[in-house]
Amino acid sequence: MRYLIAIYLAALAIVIITKMVSHAKQGKVELFSIRNLFLAGFCVFQLSSAVLGLAFSIFGDTRPENFQTTPLIYAFMVSIFLWLFFWAYNRQWRALNKLRQSGSGWDGPGSGWILLSIVMLAFGAILKIGLVTIPLVNIVASQMGGGVIAAAAGCAAWGWSKNFRNPTFAALAVAVLLAASSLILYRAFGRRPVLGVLMAFGWALYWGLWRALPVGMLLRRLSIWGGAAMFALIAYTASRSSASQFEKKGIAELLKAVLQVRGEDLQVGIAAVFSGQNAGPLSMWCIETYGTAYPYEPLHQVEYLFTIPIPRAWFPSKPEPLGKQIVDHGFIRLKGSGNRYNVGPGIIGHAAHDVPYIALPLYALALGFLVRCLDEKVQWSLHLPVAVIPIGCALGQVMALPRGETALFVFEGTLAIAGAWIFIRLGGRMVAMFGGLVQTPPEDPFDPLLPSEEVWDDHAPAGTY
Repeated sequence: MRYLIAIYLAALAIVIITKMVSHAKQGKVELFSIRNLFLAGFCVFQLSSAVLGLAFSIFGDTRPENFQTTPLIYAFMVSIFLWLFFWAYNRQWRALNKLRQSGSGWDGPGSGWILLSIVMLAFGAILKIGLVTIPLVNIVASQMGGGVIAAAAGCAAWGWSKNFRNPTFAALAVAVLLAASSLILYRAFGRRPVLGVLMAFGWALYWGLWRALPVGMLLRRLSIWGGAAMFALIAYTASRSSASQFEKKGIAELLKAVLQVRGEDLQVGIAAVFSGQNAGPLSMWCIETYGTAYPYEPLHQVEYLFTIPIPRAWFPSKPEPLGKQIVDHGFIRLKGSGNRYNVGPGIIGHAAHDVPYIALPLYALALGFLVRCLDEKVQWSLHLPVAVIPIGCALGQVMALPRGETALFVFEGTLAIAGAWIFIRLGGRMVAMFGGLVQTPPEDPFDPLLPSEEVWDDHAPAGTY
């Protein structure tokens, strides 16, 4: 049974990838969209990781016991989740009309956007370094700072997209990208922040220029950019292994760790990236464990989401992350207690823990609606880079949503987008004082990369849904 389920899950991943490409060719959903990034994360964390576990016994810290029933239940839950997610994403919700509005923002030549990127780097440094010692404020400031730093990379890429063949703008954009990548690592050594900066840069290039290219050329460019980002992620993951996963304090220590990467560390990095941190097998373990060995916690992720910003000293009964609970419940002691080490249970694992027949449909529908709202806002703001760029500042969290802790990533992603949204407007106003940018008048939505006669219809961007 396990091998049949592995084949089914592999086929499901192929169908999803094929759907992404075909929808892009048909003009239904953009290739580089929030939906496709979420589905890419789902393919890695819930499908390929499960395939590697079932077919090749790559399980990580824990594994399911029943290989007859559990994989079948898992495949059923995955299928139901995806069906409900697509249904919620494709539905014409009445609330979407509020996103289809005219608006104004800041825009101007490429030099103005490069200047804005430098201003955003300064804002990010203040939030991430200057406010980190202030209790309570530091949590919000740090997450917002991450979004602002990613937005700095996005602004630089947007300026480059306006002068793409100009080597000076290319050099300036890459310099800002390197500065943002260095700044994001201050007192942190996680993968998502670095991935978020790289993807925000690519996001701005895509929406500012590349999406107007023929699909074949677009796929080649995205493949090159994605391959470079993947290599950087693998090398970065390998450096974490070679450095025994201790927290880094700055770019100097990171560079030292990267230089110390060995061949075996690189293999570990590749396995860690493509095995999805064993989220699929962990979800199967949750299916077997919760409701039997341990009781369900109804809608645990919902409760955890709304209590994240509350200090535990004020709320001693604050829910513990599921990834931390599994370390104790699964007796994963080789890497320390739940206070030092945690795992990614996967969105299916969360549903299995949070009463599956309630949580599974709720989480699938909620995520489908949330992802659609973000994509809808982008599609109706193509003339407003100050709206498009911030939405691309939490892409690392978007891809990690299927991995779990999903509530934590929703919280972090919301703060990152909010921080970028606020400070890109403040920075735009400052740059405008020096003549770098100008405030655009309120205009009906239009696509600046299409001829002026192209207009929106009454319900959605032409050829989008």
